[in-house]
Amino acid sequence: MVSILPQTLYEDSAMQKLFADGLSCGVYKKLSEPVIGKEGYLSAHAITMVLQGKLRIEDADGHLQEIQPGKMVLVQKGLYTVSDILPRSGCFEALMFFFEAELIQDFLESVGFDGAKGKSMPLTVLEVSEETRFFADSNLRLYGGQTPPNRRLAKMKLFELLHLIYAGVKEKDPFAALLASLGNKERKSLKEFMLANCHKPLAIEDYAYLTGRSVSTFTRDFKARFDGVSPKQWLIEQRLEKARDLLQTNVTQSVTEAAWESGYANVPHFIKNFHKRYGITPKQLLIEHRMKRMV
Repeated sequence: MVSILPQTLYEDSAMQKLFADGLSCGVYKKLSEPVIGKEGYLSAHAITMVLQGKLRIEDADGHLQEIQPGKMVLVQKGLYTVSDILPRSGCFEALMFFFEAELIQDFLESVGFDGAKGKSMPLTVLEVSEETRFFADSNLRLYGGQTPPNRRLAKMKLFELLHLIYAGVKEKDPFAALLASLGNKERKSLKEFMLANCHKPLAIEDYAYLTGRSVSTFTRDFKARFDGVSPKQWLIEQRLEKARDLLQTNVTQSVTEAAWESGYANVPHFIKNFHKRYGITPKQLLIEHRMKRMV
C-alpha cells in the first residue's frame, strides 16, 4: 500500500512529530529494522536529513539517490520508492521537514528572488552545514519530548531552516531557482500513467500533479483519452473490479486488505461503493466464495 506523507507519519510509532501545522511539519524518524522498497506519495515538498544509516530514494521516473549521514535531500512532492538502510550496528535516524508551496513562495519573496525557475529536479542532494545541523539538533532536543511547540511555530521553524540552507550555499540564485522549480512537473503520458497507477490510493488532484497538469486540464485530457468517462467514474470502476477479483480469487484475504490493494484508503467508503455497484457487500462475496471452496 502507498503511504501518503506526511499524513501517515503522524500515526507511525517509529516517528515523532516535532512540530506541525497542516502539511508543514518536522518529524524525527528512528528505526531499529530496515525498510526496503516502500512506496510513498509525498503530498508536500520535503527535506530529509540523514543522521545515521543511509537512505535510498527513487522517483517515479527511475532517478535514484543515496543519502549518507551528513547529507540531506530536497525532494519534490510526488511518488517515490524509499529504502531506509541501517548501519551495521545501531539504527536508522533522520529528520524530515515538509514544506507547503505557499511557505516556499513566501521565502523566495523574502530574499527578493524574482528570477526564472530552474529545471525541475525531483531529487537534489545537499550538504548539511554546521548551522543546519545545529538547527536540527536543537529542535530535536527542544521539541523531541512530551511537549511539542504551538503549531504556529511550525512555519517559522521551516522558514528558518530554508534561511540557514540559503545562507550556507555559495551560489544563492541557483538554489532559489531550484526551490522555485519545485512547482514544475513535466507532462507524462496520461493513459499510460493512469493504467499503471490507478490502484494507488491517490486523489484526482494527485494524479493531475503527477502527470504535470492542472485539475481542469487533467480532467479534460482524461475524458479525451478514455472515451468521455470522468476520472472519478473510471477510478471507481477500476478499483472495484480489482477488489472483486481479489475477493473471488484469494479467499484468505480480508475485506480491508482488498480495499487497500485496490486503491481505497477509506474502507467504509469502499464497502458502500462496492455494494452500490454489485448489489452485495464485499464480506458477503468473500463468504460466498469461501463456501464454494469448501464444497
